[in-house]
Amino acid sequence: MMTSMVATADTNIRHVTVLAIEQMLGSSAANPMEMLEAARARLKVRRAKNADFEIVVAAPEVKFLSLLGGFQIRPHCELAKIEYTDLIVVPALWRNPASAIRAHKDTTIPWIRRQYLSGASIVAVGTGVSFLAEAGILDGKAATTHWHYLEQFALNYPLVNIQGKHLLTQSGRIYCAASVNSAADMMIHWLGLVFDRELAQQVEQQFSPEVRNPFESKVFHGEMGNQHPDEVIANVQSWLQQNLNQLLDVTALAELAGLSPRQLSRRFKQVSGKTLGQYQQNLRCLGARDLLQNTDMAIADIAQAIGYSDNSHFGRIFQRHAGQSPVSYRNKVRHKLFVG
Repeated sequence: MMTSMVATADTNIRHVTVLAIEQMLGSSAANPMEMLEAARARLKVRRAKNADFEIVVAAPEVKFLSLLGGFQIRPHCELAKIEYTDLIVVPALWRNPASAIRAHKDTTIPWIRRQYLSGASIVAVGTGVSFLAEAGILDGKAATTHWHYLEQFALNYPLVNIQGKHLLTQSGRIYCAASVNSAADMMIHWLGLVFDRELAQQVEQQFSPEVRNPFESKVFHGEMGNQHPDEVIANVQSWLQQNLNQLLDVTALAELAGLSPRQLSRRFKQVSGKTLGQYQQNLRCLGARDLLQNTDMAIADIAQAIGYSDNSHFGRIFQRHAGQSPVSYRNKVRHKLFVG
């Protein structure tokens, strides 16, 4: 089931730390950094007050580190000199992370724990998720990691709620991405939470012109997603997903749920973070994105299929949701002509 999530990220970002670890995948650190830099540049154009957040690369020691492929990186500063940070990016490591864990057990790992307990958010990529598990901050929480390491991860950290079928997970302030590519989706999502949807869409289009599948359709939400304990609301969400083309009848849904319309509306908002109308609109737009990408249906037919009789009205809603018209979206996600 696709479900919505209550935003939990800190909206007052002042400092971001990207960890540098020997034999890490450089792209798993460089890509998030470049996306953050792009966001910061756009905020400066807006003359936004929150455009002056700092981005640093840090390690236990300031020395050149070898990355996969022979590249080298030199951190900006020592971890010990960072008293507080708002976001930590933990990169993916090449193959088994056991040696890296041993090398960082007395430095980086306890630092991660202290920062998390002080309120920092964390984005961890691939096998870098093991650093969070070692720090003891994933116990009882949902997480994912690189598919090749899933079985070993589950054996090493039995208290972690590992979600091997999901590329993305969120549990409060902890965001896990199974791969470098899915980390880009995670960063787009995080930017939307911390800043705004418009900024996230601008960065998404800059770094991913083919437009990635929406985060909401792939993520496992550890707290407010399809595993929330409210079965009544889960049934309503399921009905909405399976009946995209139906008019929203709150009274009928309330009867289905065994609640009054007012009770349903209040309870649904508490669980999903959205009103019934907002939730249905989000599902419809996700459905439209899928049809635009994977079928040759006319725009008017897609609008009808997801419950909009007015093609212009659908176009305006989709524009707000995706930051571009249905035609523009289809042109970007469909096959492109290569001219030699």
